Amino acid sequence: MVNRVKKVISLQKQSLGMIYEFILALLLIYSLVVDLPDPEGAALDFFIWILFLIDYATRLFLSENKWTFIKQHPLDLIAIIPLDQLFRTARFVRFIRVIRLVALINHRTSMFELFFTKYKIDRAFVYVISLLFVSALSMKWIEPEFETYGDALWWAVVTTTTVGYGDLYPETTVGKIVAGVLMIVGIGTIGVITGTVAAMFSNNNRNNLPSELEEIRRKINSYPNINQLDYKHMIEKLEEIQKREARKDTDEHKETKHQTS
Repeated sequence: MVNRVKKVISLQKQSLGMIYEFILALLLIYSLVVDLPDPEGAALDFFIWILFLIDYATRLFLSENKWTFIKQHPLDLIAIIPLDQLFRTARFVRFIRVIRLVALINHRTSMFELFFTKYKIDRAFVYVISLLFVSALSMKWIEPEFETYGDALWWAVVTTTTVGYGDLYPETTVGKIVAGVLMIVGIGTIGVITGTVAAMFSNNNRNNLPSELEEIRRKINSYPNINQLDYKHMIEKLEEIQKREARKDTDEHKETKHQTS
């Protein structure tokens, strides 16, 4: 009964975490793409900063080694510094927004964990998405043709996917260098996506672990963000599975013995 309650609580935490991260990601992308004037823009940035601050403080409080947590999450630490509240210049504010979005994407939590750890593309996803938003930010700064950040982000996506509509293109030398890097990354990205799709079809019905073991694997993949309660829960779950399998083997042995007699 206790294990069942713990499992329900764990699933609820994962669901809430997914909803929280999805909403926060939407808010960050909206604040980047849509140029809200102050005070609306400042209010949205302040609200996002509060969410990041609460999230960071909670995870820091629950971590066993505080200093290790701080060293392993440098982007999160930068994201909670309210520099955008102190310096309301457009470039600096947008830079802090990109940092916060990259920090959110870099979290190995419920929103991305299951899919990307299953097909081993989580790091590639983080690098590509981060590069898209950072390169779009740089192009917005150096290219006169890119009037809004939304235009720059659209160009970055089109260039990385090697579609190349030609509606926007860099004119400066630095911009062309950034475009070249994105094109090279895009070639690798297509390979990653192709391999992922192939893995989804070929492994869809193979090597599927039971839901209980999948839950344990997800927790292990979140290392080092595992506390003592998680360790205890995993051990209890493994012992429960082991006992159940032992009872199953015993019952099958008795049934076989009964049939032969």
